[in-house]
Amino acid sequence: MPKLMRCQYCGLLQDEPVGVKSCVRCGGELVYESAPSSTSAGSYVLAQMELDQVIAPAGQNVDRYLLVTIRTPSQVPAEQSAVTQSGRPPLSYCAILDVSGSMHGDKLQYAKDAIRHAIKCLHDDDAFSLVTFSNDVRSVYEPQIFNKNLLKTIESTLLEITAGGMTALCDGMLLGIKKALKIKQPSNLALILSDGQANVGETDIERIGSHALKARQKGLVLSTLGVGMDYNEALMTEIATQGGGRFYHLQDAAQIPAFMTGELGEVANLAARGAQLELILPPGSTVMPLSSAYPTQQGDGKASILLGDIPSDVELEVPIRLTLPAQAISKKVHVEGSLSYHSPAGNHLNTPLNRVTVRFVEHVGFNLRDGVVTPVVERVLSQMKASDILRVSRAFALNPQKGEQEMSFGLDQMRQYAAKLGEEKAEYETKDVEEKFAAMRASPAMSKMHVSAAFAQTRSTKDFFKK
Repeated sequence: MPKLMRCQYCGLLQDEPVGVKSCVRCGGELVYESAPSSTSAGSYVLAQMELDQVIAPAGQNVDRYLLVTIRTPSQVPAEQSAVTQSGRPPLSYCAILDVSGSMHGDKLQYAKDAIRHAIKCLHDDDAFSLVTFSNDVRSVYEPQIFNKNLLKTIESTLLEITAGGMTALCDGMLLGIKKALKIKQPSNLALILSDGQANVGETDIERIGSHALKARQKGLVLSTLGVGMDYNEALMTEIATQGGGRFYHLQDAAQIPAFMTGELGEVANLAARGAQLELILPPGSTVMPLSSAYPTQQGDGKASILLGDIPSDVELEVPIRLTLPAQAISKKVHVEGSLSYHSPAGNHLNTPLNRVTVRFVEHVGFNLRDGVVTPVVERVLSQMKASDILRVSRAFALNPQKGEQEMSFGLDQMRQYAAKLGEEKAEYETKDVEEKFAAMRASPAMSKMHVSAAFAQTRSTKDFFKK
């Protein structure tokens, strides 16, 4: 059986090549690797770091992209599972339900059915609460440790809920945050379901997002379900992004039970808690993830990128812009690091990240495509397009003029990056994004479709309705 080797430049893991011992993708130096995972003892989450371009011109600052791919198993090893009857730690779940007038009929009925399905997935020692919002907000079921004897009580509470009025989404979220954290557990989820615009109380996207971020810092995950074609997708993605959760676009009310139960399952069956990337950087370098869902701290040649909780059975791509200061000809600079996280059993585990290398060459004669690792550039470009869609959607919701500026800036940046694959490719990709932006501005339905697809790509969300 051939041994595995890792390229010290682009990061590719490959079979030991026959003959010349150089990377089949970028020509870089190879070293033997004992196992594909290269994990520390007990670690079961796989992680690989790749580099988009292994050569840079000397004497000037340059940007390169790191692409970290994280894979979690469908099931956590038994020795790393929580020591509970269910095999997972207890959780706190608060359903935050829009009961404004537009929810009348099938939407409200499916939402109630969804809560019925969801609570049947809860175990003893989990906590449950229910908040509704229309003109006003109500805590219709106070936080309580769950047991099967409470099912009839919760069912009676659901029967009493009716729809009417407007949409005080922010106030509903704030009350839901308070209730979700009243009985704080190792995992804490507040799930907002709405089909309309926030039109009572606070409506500013940034301020609402700041509340979600504060909740995340207290250990709560905030996720959102947008139902139909009348809700504000920019607001719902902002809450999910700042809240460290996930956003789902549901075209039909019949999808509500599958997605509510599915999202609860994601938080209940985490593979990695509090995951973060720890990178060791060349002197003077900085990093910035493409997604604002990942807060970053850096200094003294190191960077910490907070990924948060990662569910089981996920492949998550994290593209990171690496800015390198000017270097001398023939200088080689390296990036390496690790992925740290806690298992459901509470153990702190660590997966080492492989090294990648940028080599600086003479500026004269350097070509834009020199040292390009095409498969990595293609994947980064795809993530860049998704991030641009989310950023532009948010900007237009804040201010149309700002939206135009962000759209123009994003297209220019993306065109420059796509040029690493050739001018024809750059032209094609630019046109593709321009068409998506035009469709988003012309149609609320298309906007929701593109924003949903972009969020799913950046955060690796699942389509629970197809299963």
